[in-house]
Amino acid sequence: MVPRLVCAQDAQVPAMQDYTAGLAPGDQIQVHFYDFPELLAGAPQPIVVRGDGMVHLPYAGSVKVGGLSPDGAEEAIEEALRNKGIVKDPSVAVVIVSSNNLSVSVTGEVKLPHAVPLYAPTPLSYVIQQAGGITSLASSHLTIIHRKDQLPTSVDFDIDHPSAEALNTLVNPGDAIEVSRQGVFFVVGEVQRPGVYPMGGGYSLGQVSSIGGMGVVKNMTMLEALTQAGGITQIAARSRTILLRTVGGKREAVTVDLVKLEKGEIADPLLHQDDVIYVPSSFIRNQTNNLFQTVVTALAAYTYLK
Repeated sequence: MVPRLVCAQDAQVPAMQDYTAGLAPGDQIQVHFYDFPELLAGAPQPIVVRGDGMVHLPYAGSVKVGGLSPDGAEEAIEEALRNKGIVKDPSVAVVIVSSNNLSVSVTGEVKLPHAVPLYAPTPLSYVIQQAGGITSLASSHLTIIHRKDQLPTSVDFDIDHPSAEALNTLVNPGDAIEVSRQGVFFVVGEVQRPGVYPMGGGYSLGQVSSIGGMGVVKNMTMLEALTQAGGITQIAARSRTILLRTVGGKREAVTVDLVKLEKGEIADPLLHQDDVIYVPSSFIRNQTNNLFQTVVTALAAYTYLK
């Protein structure tokens, strides 16, 4: 069933009877009575489902909607109107204002984290789409947390090539989906594209990155990380690159000679989550570069004046 409503908010639900996949105590609904013109003027006031699952409605009286889907609640209200002999063929519509059980909370690395309205078991792909899709910092691991005592479901969700099994994993109303974040590292200083990069691929701050397009790179090394950042600049101090790493709550700094690294004379360090690569500038290279730029500018000006 495709949800007819897109408005869902977290509701404060009393600790009363549990309704697994339907309206529950504390949920708020609006009921539109199409057979009563006097009730159609303006938007109806939200009605709160009581602790016993009942709602009190004009003409229909008290109707039990606890545990019902919106369609089921409509049928129950219409049946109440018929039983009272008020309308032979009544027509009502139930709009969910807020619901705890009839939504799925989607958090973590999605573009629009929020509670997605859900009235029946639905494929995971639909729910993720309603949350705007997965961000480029998302890992390939999703967790679906279920209500009651059911164990969480772990789903391997490859961003570039999700399997049919992952896409069709069923999510139930009342579930919660957590999209975990993959590890990141930072490259700063004299590189072409300084920024934060995911361990499984890369994009720099300021670049537009699609959901896919990131190749999975296991055991990212310093040279691979610098390549992700576009390489070093002309004025980089190649022999004084610093790798910053937090170990046991303390920040440690290791100096790496990129000249020797590129020649294969030393091992290429493997990166850990939250490592920082800092490429300082070389004073001599900077001064030489400035002098070169000055000479080129002066020659261009001389040629123009001549």
